[in-house]
Amino acid sequence: MTALYDPDRDPVRRAGRWLRWGSRWVALPAALGIFLSGNIDLRALPLVGPERESAVLFLDGQAYFGHLDDSGESGTLVLRDAYYFEDAKSGPTGLPVGLVKRGSEAHQPADGMRINRDKVLAVEQVGLTSPVALAIEVEREIGRISPPSFSLNRTTVAGASTLVAQRVAAEHDLQVAYAASADQLAKLNELVLPITKLEAETITQKALADLHTVRRNGLAAIGNAIGMSAADAQAYAIATDPTLEGQTYANEVRVLLAPDLNGIVNRTTQLYAQVGDTYAKQLTQPRTASPSPTPSPRP
Repeated sequence: MTALYDPDRDPVRRAGRWLRWGSRWVALPAALGIFLSGNIDLRALPLVGPERESAVLFLDGQAYFGHLDDSGESGTLVLRDAYYFEDAKSGPTGLPVGLVKRGSEAHQPADGMRINRDKVLAVEQVGLTSPVALAIEVEREIGRISPPSFSLNRTTVAGASTLVAQRVAAEHDLQVAYAASADQLAKLNELVLPITKLEAETITQKALADLHTVRRNGLAAIGNAIGMSAADAQAYAIATDPTLEGQTYANEVRVLLAPDLNGIVNRTTQLYAQVGDTYAKQLTQPRTASPSPTPSPRP
């Protein structure tokens, strides 16, 4: 007797059902993978590659640096942990620009920088050992920022050697600005002044003493910024100050400083200028004669 045909037991049909069922589970991750590959750089994943800083170059010539969120689904880019350049021509660092951390502006932006795509000229990757990357890493160390345990884009914090290099560069910048102020005083003393040589010498020595005080205070501020206690920062400043005396660092390669260190150098330079202006007036203005005593109405 011939057995009846049972379609549920047909091996070809059963194989087809298995294939259709399996394709559903294969298609979903495949489609998800295609979507993610176009929107997430796999090298930015925490276990695949190092931190990725992006440089966003604007049509007007400005440049911003940070973690770029480019989903490709909107007309804007989002840049987080952002930094930018400001003009630093004729500044103490000897560089045309200084690095600034975005967030200190009057409106205190806190949720990332949203950028219209039509304002962007180019987007480039920041080199891991570039001056910008190193300055940002030191700024994070100064700010006591700890890298998160899990992130789609690792946050790199400066190591000891990078921090030391930036500290030394800031020390040298303080000395460069100090030497410039001292030179201005020396040039004034070469002029024919409306005061005696002894008076000029006395004023100049007071000015140099005040400039020394400003330099030591700047060094102490650097010590505080990099994590020293108040006592250790003062000891560091007292020990470091004499090692800078007479140095010019004229042929030294300049270093792009972390924003906090750059701020200390700029503030110290402003104080140098204030001291210089105060004593320049004393050197160049003639002494007023002491007024004659007013005759007394009584004998």
